[in-house]
Amino acid sequence: MAEELVPIQKNEYNELLLQTVAVIENARINIARHIAASSSNTYWKIGRLLYERKLESKHGSGVVKRLSVDLKERYPDMGLSPRQLWNMKSFYVRYKDCDEKLLRSVALLPWSQNLLLLNKDLSDGDTLYYAKESIAKGWNRDLLLNAIKLGMHETHSVPSADNNFESTLPAVQTQYANEVFHSTSPFSTAPSVRKVRNHPLASSFVPRKTVWMWSWHLRA
Repeated sequence: MAEELVPIQKNEYNELLLQTVAVIENARINIARHIAASSSNTYWKIGRLLYERKLESKHGSGVVKRLSVDLKERYPDMGLSPRQLWNMKSFYVRYKDCDEKLLRSVALLPWSQNLLLLNKDLSDGDTLYYAKESIAKGWNRDLLLNAIKLGMHETHSVPSADNNFESTLPAVQTQYANEVFHSTSPFSTAPSVRKVRNHPLASSFVPRKTVWMWSWHLRA
């Protein structure tokens, strides 16, 4: 016996569709934050290894080049070039003495945006401002760069763009997730990341406390 079709009004269907999309987008955002935090934790630990061995760009360049070659043999898709390894050391040095609020904020940023902030010689307060704004408003690297050029940290203002961030919050958060997934992070092309982000049930495995515990793991 065929199942009877349940009639549904257009407005009811639209509501169902919007709610379903919201569930999926929320899952993508959680996955993106997990990936960003896990990546940042990895870069921090690698940077700390280089720092603790007192490797500098001059006398330590040969060691880092050899390390890059050996790592790329094991992880060819992660983009572990000597330059990226030095960037990881700079990442550790920059934030090793910072408070947890700043650490939690930069942990959520895509790697490309973290590299941008590293190169701008900003204070902790200004870095925190840009990190929080980037996440809340879904800025990509170009928007973040423009905000820094405009000196928005001086007034803690927001861009006078046409975007109504409050009314488009779901879209903005989607943009944040997309920026993490498509970032130039060494993890962005790793098969494991593609597998996680494409898995329909991946959100079920994202630990809620990952980001909030990140700063504790860094100093462990």
